[in-house]
Amino acid sequence: MDARFHLAWLKTGLTVLGFAMFLSLQGCLFNARSKVSIPYQAVAITGPASATLLGQLQFDILTYINIKVAISPNDADLIVEIIQDAPNSQIASYSGVGQITAYDLNDVVVFRVYDKAGNVLIPETPIFGVRSSNFSNSTVLAADIQQAQFIAEIRKELALQITIRLMALGRRNR
Repeated sequence: MDARFHLAWLKTGLTVLGFAMFLSLQGCLFNARSKVSIPYQAVAITGPASATLLGQLQFDILTYINIKVAISPNDADLIVEIIQDAPNSQIASYSGVGQITAYDLNDVVVFRVYDKAGNVLIPETPIFGVRSSNFSNSTVLAADIQQAQFIAEIRKELALQITIRLMALGRRNR
């Protein structure tokens, strides 16, 4: 009888957990299939964007916006110009004996968006991403790899921020 009670309790718990997950996804407006429509047919990305930023930006645009990504600005009616993509790191803290113990990693992306006629839709806008990274002299190689991964994560987040601003163009023209 104890085993049946525990099994019933487990089923009830799993049901409640599944329902809670469903509600949490609904609360964040999760909808995997819908795309935002904006009044443009194709977008081109120009400027000195890193490979990670460019690839993630193209992926996010194709995933979340009902638009094509053009290779050439001549084939697009919307242009995202990356003006600056500059990762940087600075020392965040030292130990009591003067050794570095943490870094702050950051990336600044400056971009603007304009249409084929040259009308500026989003003026020159800087966006920032920051991560803190612990550091130890005994794991220098691992710290370098971790810093590269953090910069890649920051760039993915910045690409999503640019995409969200592009999605707002659809709301602006309603």
